This record gives sequence, C-alpha cells and structure tokens, in this order.
Amino acid sequence: MAISLNVSHPIDAKDRQILDLVQRDAKLAQAEIARRVGLSTASVNERLRKLEAASLIRRYVALVDPRGVGVSVTAFVEVFIEHPRFESGFIDQVRKLHEVQECHHITGEFSLLLKIRVRDMESLQHLLIHRLNALEGVRQTRTVVVLSTSKEECYVPTGATGEPT
Repeated sequence: MAISLNVSHPIDAKDRQILDLVQRDAKLAQAEIARRVGLSTASVNERLRKLEAASLIRRYVALVDPRGVGVSVTAFVEVFIEHPRFESGFIDQVRKLHEVQECHHITGEFSLLLKIRVRDMESLQHLLIHRLNALEGVRQTRTVVVLSTSKEECYVPTGATGEPT
C-alpha cells in the first residue's frame, strides 16, 4: 500500500525498506541495498534520488560520540516566550547556535523545548545566561541536566520491518 506524503512521490514498501537501510547505515552501497530489497542498482539510485528530492531523506550524517569529542553535558531547556511575536526571532537565533541540537514547540506551560550539548557546566551556564536568556522575548527558562543516557536514537520507524509507524 502506497502512502503519499508528497504528491510527486508516493511511498511504497520498497521505499520504506530503502529508508530503513540508509538510516541504519548511510554508507551502505547502492548495490547492497538493491540486493537486500530485490531491485536493480539503477532502480535504487532513482528511488534514493526521488526520496532526496521529496525531502524524505533530508541529509546523510555521521553520528559522533559526544564524549569522544569532549562534549560531556546534555541538557533540556524549556523556554517561555512572553509573546508569540517573539517566537520566530528566537527560533531564527537558536538555529544559529551549534550547541542547540533540537528545538520543539511543546504543549504546557513553556513554549519551546531545546536539546543542548556543551563541553561542561560552565559552557552551559554561559549559553543559558548570555545567549538564550538574553534573546528578546524570553521570559523564563527551566533546565534539566542529563545524568546519563540509556537510549538515544535518530532512527525513524518506516514500517518496513513490521514495526508500527
């Protein structure tokens, strides 16, 4: 069954399998993907090109161990924006901060939730006080520091292997 997420490219079972494989290993050769999903290499190449054009594959990345590069503090910061007119400016500024890995609109008391990674507590304090709280429209932040991480994934279930989507 094909589900159309983009008018120009409906997603079928083969696309889901391809998305599953490239999420797990972006360096997997197209010939190997083709072998695993039962298509020709040319067909896999064409499907990948279409998935990229439809922005279903946004980019290919390497997952780096943060501690291995000296980034040892992860925190989640809830941000209360005092008025909606300040949100777009705040988000534009946050997009420029490499320490901010994620920014989500959320329900509840606060407006946004940020996932932040920094070298140490001093860096976190500087980011909070001098860069985030200093932005126009920020009334309050609330920070939760991660003590340890048991699971962290970037995998998005595609439905290719029977898992729920």
